[in-house]
Amino acid sequence: MHLMSKLTIARNAAALMVSDVAIRALSGIGVVLVARSLGPSAYGVLSVALAFSGIVAYLSDLGLTHLTIQHATRPNADIGCILSTIFKVRLVLVITVALVSVACISVLYPGPQQRTVMLAVVLPSICGVAMQGFAASYFWATQELHVTAGLKIASQVFSAIALILAFLLRWPVSGVAAVYGTTSLLGGVACLWLVRRRAPKISGWDPSVLRGLTAFTVGGFTGIALPQLGPLILQRVATATQVGYFAAASRIPGLLYAIPGSLGMAWYPQLFHAGSSDPARHFALSVDQLKLNAILSFGLSLPVALYSGLLIRTVLGSSWEASTAPILPLLCWMVVLNSFSTPFADALTTKGLQTRRACVYVAAMLIGSALFAALGSTRGAQGAAAAAITTQLLLSVGLVLVNPSGRALLSAAGQRFLRPVCAASASVFVIRALLRESMISAALSVAAYFFIAVASDTELRTVAMRSVGIVCAHWRYACTIL
Repeated sequence: MHLMSKLTIARNAAALMVSDVAIRALSGIGVVLVARSLGPSAYGVLSVALAFSGIVAYLSDLGLTHLTIQHATRPNADIGCILSTIFKVRLVLVITVALVSVACISVLYPGPQQRTVMLAVVLPSICGVAMQGFAASYFWATQELHVTAGLKIASQVFSAIALILAFLLRWPVSGVAAVYGTTSLLGGVACLWLVRRRAPKISGWDPSVLRGLTAFTVGGFTGIALPQLGPLILQRVATATQVGYFAAASRIPGLLYAIPGSLGMAWYPQLFHAGSSDPARHFALSVDQLKLNAILSFGLSLPVALYSGLLIRTVLGSSWEASTAPILPLLCWMVVLNSFSTPFADALTTKGLQTRRACVYVAAMLIGSALFAALGSTRGAQGAAAAAITTQLLLSVGLVLVNPSGRALLSAAGQRFLRPVCAASASVFVIRALLRESMISAALSVAAYFFIAVASDTELRTVAMRSVGIVCAHWRYACTIL
């Protein structure tokens, strides 16, 4: 891989990782406080609103973000005309989706509390997510991801402060819902303002930009809908309390996936560049992405699975442990399966095979819906967790099978990640067996895993040593200035 490509990926990955981890950490703090304050039932009501907003907010995008990146990364692309075309389409979608959402909420949720919470979250989120997606697509295509990263962190800091106030002042669930909606809208306004300052003049209309949108739309919608199936279907077949338990347990894997997820976003523009012109480089990029994702996801999931009861007891309180702790060891492996499926899905999209990706996601969503309904109605939150992990497993297998180089990619990456993963995982089991369960031993397990993973892999060890050298050089330079 070219040195400049590695440096670009590393810079973007660092910016995205810092922003995503910071965002999820701040969001996690807010979620913990809100869950403790509201209780399982009211938190279940809020979770349904957040899941619904996650799906309808995507309807104002419909794959336009990925389409923008595809066209904007081409040589001699007219960025101003591309952005103008996409913006006009987004505006029509936002108005349409908002009107349809109000009608759907009025029909599907007749209860006054649930309806109020839904409207407070959904309507501002539709506008906010549309503006944030428009900005993200531009900075993603230009590989200036640190810009949107900074804005997202600022928005989440404001949200976390508001949620902490909601906890201290014991706001009702409707007040907490208003916080989520308002912060999304304000973040979107800030992102849109920044694009207008930094992007070329936005004008013109080119309908050819919209070619291929259908496959992006279907694949993107199902990708967004899959994580939201649990709360949306579970609330139809089980109690709000069971929804609350499932949603609370799902938040921890969601936080963990921020790290491998940000790596995938950093690879995306490079994969698009190589997908149509350099198949060998595209394959090498995909192997690197899969290897790092595998090592990271196992290191994040295994300690959570082994210390699930302790984490739930510490984070949410002892009242949540009996019902939530058995779910977490299963859901945390979603991080591993997500980390495997993302490189295969991105490889399909960036090689122009997004239709295959869309078909696999549609099949997974249909199967997942049936599993959530069947298992959720009989076993509540635990059944929903089993449905989630089964659906994600089927999705990962499907993406490998429909990719022409899927098995070769899995084999090449497996040869590079199996040794560090096995050696590092063994250290986690040893620590769990020898030390008493505590937050210290849990933290030690994570540290030991990544230390041994890096030490046992030549490539990771070289990168780590170079990174330490760069940091030390910058530190020495800063000290000489001071």
